[in-house]
Amino acid sequence: LQQMLNAMFPGPFGRDNSFMTHWFALNMESVLSLKIWTLLSYSFLHSTDSLFHIVGNMFGLFFLGRMLEPVLGKQRFLMLYLGSALLGGLAYLILHFQGGAPVIGASASVFGLLAFFCLLRPEQPITLLLFFIIPVTVKPKWLFWASLGISAFATLFYELPGRSAVAHSAHLGGMLVGIFFFRTVYKANFAFSTGSNRPTVELPDWLKRKKKAADSISYSVNRNNVSANRKKVQEEVDRILDKINAHGFGSLSDDEKKTLDQAKDILSR
Repeated sequence: LQQMLNAMFPGPFGRDNSFMTHWFALNMESVLSLKIWTLLSYSFLHSTDSLFHIVGNMFGLFFLGRMLEPVLGKQRFLMLYLGSALLGGLAYLILHFQGGAPVIGASASVFGLLAFFCLLRPEQPITLLLFFIIPVTVKPKWLFWASLGISAFATLFYELPGRSAVAHSAHLGGMLVGIFFFRTVYKANFAFSTGSNRPTVELPDWLKRKKKAADSISYSVNRNNVSANRKKVQEEVDRILDKINAHGFGSLSDDEKKTLDQAKDILSR
């Protein structure tokens, strides 16, 4: 495969990749040369020498993206992805301010998405294919702590002493963004206009339904008492959001999904 790539893309696009490395990979020399874009562009490059690296990242991005993009929406998902790449790159530069090999890869962003997912659905069992072969079922909360611990340990005892070429510090920086995004941006901004500090959910397109009148909500309300109506709706929404945090969006019944969608009509008044 490598010989075929070298034959198809000789010179700067072959094994040496000098052109791509010089202009788009991240290291302190590039930043000091005012190639500021490398703080993000590095995350869109992968080496042809490591098939497992790119395949692992793309699988992670595909499966995590499918679960998180409907919850966050396109814009906030992109914020999380790029923010993880940015802080991951900065973390690497801080620990390698005197030099260091150029770093490439989307791992920092994928680790950011992973951290956010694990905090969003800590108790929902998931099945992973270890080495793409061995199925392993684990709760996301344990995957979160294992990933965080391994990244921190490998940064201190492998990356910094020069015993590993893997940028574990970038993984750690990406995870920190995922944690920050969940605990602040997600919980603060995904709330109804009443000022509740609980997160809400943006439904996937295939689940969105045309808005109906507020009195068609799945439980009875007093139409003559608006404040009591809003309070009752908010209590029901809070219960549903607690259920999402504990068991995931897939645990909701059809009536609960309908309630979430219709509650916006009442709470936005």
